Amino acid sequence: MCKVPLLSSSGEPAAATIEKDEKAPLKSASKFTADQQTIIRAGEVWRSHISPAILVFVIVLPMLIYQKEYFSTFFHDTWYVPIMGIIGCTIPSGGAPVAGGVVFLPVLTMKNIEAHEAVAFAASTQMIGVGIFAPMGWMSRDPTVLMPSFLKPMFPFALAGLLFSYLVTPLEKEDEVLLAFTIFVICLAIYIIKGLVTSQLDTSQNDSSEEEEAENSSQSTEEVVEDEESAEGYGTMSTTAPVVERQMSKAERRNIVFTPKLFTIYAVCCFLGGMLCGWIGIGVEKVTFFLLTYFHKVDVIAAGLSSITMTGWLSFFAFLLHAVCTPEDEGFGPHLTCGLKDELNPGGHVFGKVPYELWLSVLPGVLIGSLIGPAVNAAVGPRNIMIIFVGFLFFDATYNIYNLATNGFIAELFGS
Repeated sequence: MCKVPLLSSSGEPAAATIEKDEKAPLKSASKFTADQQTIIRAGEVWRSHISPAILVFVIVLPMLIYQKEYFSTFFHDTWYVPIMGIIGCTIPSGGAPVAGGVVFLPVLTMKNIEAHEAVAFAASTQMIGVGIFAPMGWMSRDPTVLMPSFLKPMFPFALAGLLFSYLVTPLEKEDEVLLAFTIFVICLAIYIIKGLVTSQLDTSQNDSSEEEEAENSSQSTEEVVEDEESAEGYGTMSTTAPVVERQMSKAERRNIVFTPKLFTIYAVCCFLGGMLCGWIGIGVEKVTFFLLTYFHKVDVIAAGLSSITMTGWLSFFAFLLHAVCTPEDEGFGPHLTCGLKDELNPGGHVFGKVPYELWLSVLPGVLIGSLIGPAVNAAVGPRNIMIIFVGFLFFDATYNIYNLATNGFIAELFGS
């Protein structure tokens, strides 16, 4: 054990010392609190009993609805949708900040599903997949991956952006938004690649042992204090005395603390991300992932899962708008007037009906994907999950650029 003396203002040794214990820290009984252990037990019940029951229900429900036409109509038309759901929910449930829309939108577009209807499908699926199933799949493993210190203050701003985009500034031409979002996606991919190469991103395994957590939380660095600062109750520190500065552990970094400046940055970005979700069904999860890993150095698993959970919660409100505010010629519903009326939208409706047939078909897939995701994370590792995420980002950017090129927007942009 080494002792670092503190000097009083007169130069005499103070009555206290800072002790730096070279021995390994004592292990705690558990790294989870009593409330978190209760959540873990609830997650185990979900995984072992509730989720299998829900899986049976969502498989049997279409059979009961369509009966004799189940195979000839329902299964024939939607056989690919459960597979799409498994892929679309496994990746975000594994920790990558990729909401299911990044898979759904390209596939549905290739199936000639109208763009607004594809966004409505993404919203109705994500509210279940990444809003409920994915976080519940992690509760039995580590409930701290969801960060209420981030979600509670920032979700209202994201929701305000979503409602603003739907009701005040509905997207009439998506090309400009897609171009801006594509540029952001490419920059995010570069940021992640740089973080992986330089080890600036925390890609440590989420379920690390208590010994590893204790070791990480006890790491310290020594720096020279240039200005004399008062040590409360112990006089004044010497300008040459080394100060023990403990690095924040993973659990501490997951407890988000905002300065006024950071709060403003987060709030504005969440508002804009919410608008993206209203326009193209996804987007806020990538924005918040960047904010959490860049400003607060949150590990990629907690940043990714908290981000996609926010997308899932936003998708619930998007689903409600598509379900009750669509025009009268778009399926059934109350067809309420929800938005501002103008020349292009005299009824003040939200365009894009919810394709309930596809939605019924995708539910078994997203539930299976949510259960597979945490196992994939454990087998593959957070670093490889991020590599997969970068692949999705480049796929998303390539797909958007292809669409912009085929509809003539890029040629028009450059005046050719």
